[in-house]
Amino acid sequence: MTEILGTMLSGVLPTMLDPSGGSKHSFVAYNIAAFTDVDDFKEKMDRMLKMLRETKPAPGFDRVLYPGLSEYEEEQDRRANGIPLHKEVIEWFDDITSELSIPRLRTL
Repeated sequence: MTEILGTMLSGVLPTMLDPSGGSKHSFVAYNIAAFTDVDDFKEKMDRMLKMLRETKPAPGFDRVLYPGLSEYEEEQDRRANGIPLHKEVIEWFDDITSELSIPRLRTL
């Protein structure tokens, strides 16, 4: 289903028919209320995601992941602890703020 939505629906061949085609993307926004009650949908989603989080992982894995979970966790970490920057980026900011006589970038 993902291959269909991300390729043929946008007018390109799926990876199995064009292995050299590179990455393909499809972006969709749904009006949940057009399909079902929003509060009911959210409650069912919460139950499903809770079940996935509580599912015993396959041997060799720490936990079950689902799309968006690691990104959500990364966002929460970065909101709490800041966004890590490479040393070269920090040095560039130091140079440009000095050159422009503006306050140095605050780092943790």
